[in-house]
Amino acid sequence: MRYRNLSGDGDHRFASALRWMMNRRRPAWPRHVVNEPADKPPARVDDGTLRVTLVGHSSVLLQLAGLNILTDPVWSAKVGPFPGVGVRRVRPPALSLDELPPIDAVLVSHNHYDHLDRPTLAALERRHHPLLLTGRNVGKAVPSRAARKLVELNWWQSHDLSDRVRVHYVPAEHFSARSLFDRNATLWGGFVLETPLGPVYFAGDTGDGHHFAEIRRHFGPMTLSLLPIGAYSPRWFMSAVHIDPVEALAASLTLESSVSLAMHYGTFPLADDAFDAPPQLLADSLAQARRDAPERRGLDFRQPAFGKAVIISSADESP
Repeated sequence: MRYRNLSGDGDHRFASALRWMMNRRRPAWPRHVVNEPADKPPARVDDGTLRVTLVGHSSVLLQLAGLNILTDPVWSAKVGPFPGVGVRRVRPPALSLDELPPIDAVLVSHNHYDHLDRPTLAALERRHHPLLLTGRNVGKAVPSRAARKLVELNWWQSHDLSDRVRVHYVPAEHFSARSLFDRNATLWGGFVLETPLGPVYFAGDTGDGHHFAEIRRHFGPMTLSLLPIGAYSPRWFMSAVHIDPVEALAASLTLESSVSLAMHYGTFPLADDAFDAPPQLLADSLAQARRDAPERRGLDFRQPAFGKAVIISSADESP
């Protein structure tokens, strides 16, 4: 079985990838970025707030309703098909594995190496034995011990994490592969958490599309949206699978997100956008949008320092 996007597009053809790699103009990235001192996460958060910490790339720690949830956890120094081979991270995780609180659930959006990192999943299994949720057939790439508590979902299917939090797997415009021979054999997507504070959306990897409007229609305005802003250049190649900062802001507006947080940037040099390009383009786009429609819901789009916790409460809800 081969999976397809809602649009029917988005499959990165090998010929296109080869053309890009042969004609790349690699921007200058720093070899190493030092994080600011991180906020120490509490063991649990159950005071009616949501505590969000960007650890790096798409790895985010969500703490709410007594649960600790990690998205697309990647602690490896390189991501690729073999140990020590692949794309090297320039920014270490803002929290070490030892600094994490007890992890109850891990959300893996799809099987690409910078989102499904087998060494990290194995380490989390040894420490925390979390429930692992992902898309259909993705479990075959998960280490066997971590797969003992595995839930695979189709788009729009759900699973209860507790009596207060339900997780839904939702569409994204992307593709899947871990080799040349398994193209789109596993499902990709994002997640929506139904929580006491309202819906929380983790987009995973995605290109632009009408799935944002569909997610808004299903769940209502988002309390929080975690949206990717990096690895978007060149647009002729990346636009089908990665939104750029302008499209991320448009998605935040479509989702009517009370708060959006940027992710998927500043960690791995995966594309041809410069290290500082995504946050600058998002800041410029936000400034223009706020001049045009300052009261519109979706314009609270933040770029917190890696490791700096953001606390969201019901008081953050826009009217």
